[in-house]
Amino acid sequence: MDPNQNQNETQFNPKAEFDKNVERAKKEVKKNMRYGILGFIVILAIIFLSNCFYIVREDEVATVRQLGEITRIVVDATNTEAQLQNDLDPRFKDVIVDTQKGLKFKIPFITTVEKDTSKLLTYFSNTANINTQDKIKYDINMYAQWRITHPGIFNTSLGTVTRANSKIDEITYAVVIDRINRLNSLDFLANKDALYDILESARQELNVNLANQGIMLIDIDVYRTILPPSNIASTYEKMVQERAAIAQQIRSEGLEFYQNTVADTDRNVAEINAGAIQETETIKGLADSEALEIYASGFSKDPEFYEFWRTLRSYERVIDADTVIYLDRNNSYLEFFSGGQ
Repeated sequence: MDPNQNQNETQFNPKAEFDKNVERAKKEVKKNMRYGILGFIVILAIIFLSNCFYIVREDEVATVRQLGEITRIVVDATNTEAQLQNDLDPRFKDVIVDTQKGLKFKIPFITTVEKDTSKLLTYFSNTANINTQDKIKYDINMYAQWRITHPGIFNTSLGTVTRANSKIDEITYAVVIDRINRLNSLDFLANKDALYDILESARQELNVNLANQGIMLIDIDVYRTILPPSNIASTYEKMVQERAAIAQQIRSEGLEFYQNTVADTDRNVAEINAGAIQETETIKGLADSEALEIYASGFSKDPEFYEFWRTLRSYERVIDADTVIYLDRNNSYLEFFSGGQ
């Protein structure tokens, strides 16, 4: 036998090599199984942890249930209506109103969370017919903005935004239309304050009726008014009359203001003139008094000269080129003409 052949047979043993491969495969399988089990455990842990927490965003409200029973609601921090609505329904007397949003803990597979939006929602009405107090007909469309204030009651009573809009439409028509019908056509068309007052009154009444639905109306208004063709002429005429009355009132108020202004100005001028005249007379009187005092002081020093000066002044006022005087020679008035004789 060839020694080299025996050596090759000793070096290569197919069975031993097969056993080695089997052993290596078993180790690889065990290793993969460990990784698989570990991965499965990690996935289970992630699923478990994800079911231990939930997040309520700022634009959301939430209803928390345990085994199907509502135990907690999560609402905005400024929401004061939720607790009031909570107290109105005996079914929710033990429900907690939570006003802190964010990350929350829950019991996995026992606690479920339903989320709804906390944003304003808008309801648009179908065309409705009104008949104002003065028997003018209009077709109007209304809108209302509302929000979910108690998600627990909302989900129990309504469940969807569509059903909520249907509920609003159901109760809004009778209340709002009844109030608008109490206005005359001119107030309805031109007096926004009057329309706002009745719509605000209707909104408050509607919110009382909607409290057991877990929602609240924030605003309600008429956004479209259509005048039937048969009423266009009469309505236009009334609007013209209304504008004419307003114009006349403005003119009357303007005339009254003008007259009052003129009267006040005249009174002020008269008061200023009177004050000026009084001040002038006072100054003049004081000046005359002071002059008389000066004259008296000066003439008291030479009475004869004062008498002579007064006489000359009298001559100046009385006698001119055409004056003829008939007096007795001895009259004292002509003393200075007669040389004192």
